[in-house]
Amino acid sequence: MRYIIHGAGAVGCLVGGLLAANGAEVIFIGRPEHAEAINQRGVKILAPQGSSEKDIELTNVKAVVTPHAINPQSDDVIMLAVKSAQVAHSAQVLREVFNERTPVFCLQNGIRSEEMVAQRFLSVYGLMVGLGVTLVEPGVVVNTFNRYFALGNYPLGCDELVQTVAAHLAHPSFSVSTHNNVMSVKWAKLILNLNNAFLAVTDCYVQLARVLPKFSSFMADIYAEGMHVLDVAGISTEEPGNPFDLKAIVAHLRSVGESAPDEEKIREARELPEHLRAHVSTWFDLKNQRGETEVSYLTGEIILLGEKYGVPTPYNSVLLRVAEQMAAEKQLPGRYTIEELEEMVQQKRLEIYSAGE
Repeated sequence: MRYIIHGAGAVGCLVGGLLAANGAEVIFIGRPEHAEAINQRGVKILAPQGSSEKDIELTNVKAVVTPHAINPQSDDVIMLAVKSAQVAHSAQVLREVFNERTPVFCLQNGIRSEEMVAQRFLSVYGLMVGLGVTLVEPGVVVNTFNRYFALGNYPLGCDELVQTVAAHLAHPSFSVSTHNNVMSVKWAKLILNLNNAFLAVTDCYVQLARVLPKFSSFMADIYAEGMHVLDVAGISTEEPGNPFDLKAIVAHLRSVGESAPDEEKIREARELPEHLRAHVSTWFDLKNQRGETEVSYLTGEIILLGEKYGVPTPYNSVLLRVAEQMAAEKQLPGRYTIEELEEMVQQKRLEIYSAGE
């Protein structure tokens, strides 16, 4: 079996690196500077600072800059690791090279990628990537937060290929689970990704936000709003083996928010080296001034469902608006404080209340 990693960024390099570490043949497709670095030095997965783990260094990989540079094989498996906004175009380009029966695993946050890829390919799979990963430099990544993979057929099922890929991803430090309803797991991950816009616009990272009482409370409110929308819409995140217990996560955040600040934990979080801070993908979108984010594929889903089922979404509506505006204007992370966001959410609530009178 040969893996084609389309998107040699942070997630693509980590996933491709783990596959190569288990002996699989891996070809990366990436931008010229990424492909050149991988061909010269391979891929390196740095061990978290202070851990007993060792760096993972892979030289048994190669990279190209376009799918057209690859001669397809009957045992190819595509790992689609591009951003959500690039999925449709990527599927089209890949289909120009690969047979429609080539299996494609979708690694994106959100729940739309599989549907888009299924318009081009017959064998589509969901792969929930539940981790924080930073691209230190082309070909070099570090895992900063969480280590979960969950995979299954789209829309339902768990065939032999799923089990094989899960075995190839296996690593002592990562949790890999297989599911008959992997989209339920991806919906749960979408709820957790609702904090992306919040952390990006306030220029905060996960480890710090989770120990700051005011930030923890705000994140709990964002999650609770999203969970309520899914509940009303009849969308379940209950799936055996789901690595995310949303109710427990919200309860923990609430407890932090209701407690006195733990100054020691806050100090430790603030002292984390920059490359080990778990910045969300939207933060990188703003930091690199890409002009777009994936927030509409995450927060936008909750807003659309809320409109459909008559559920107000003041938190998510405010966050989508400010994140999209910042991206369009190429503003850097940190444009808003949490106090400003709280005020905007309160104003949005008043607008909703007034409209409903």
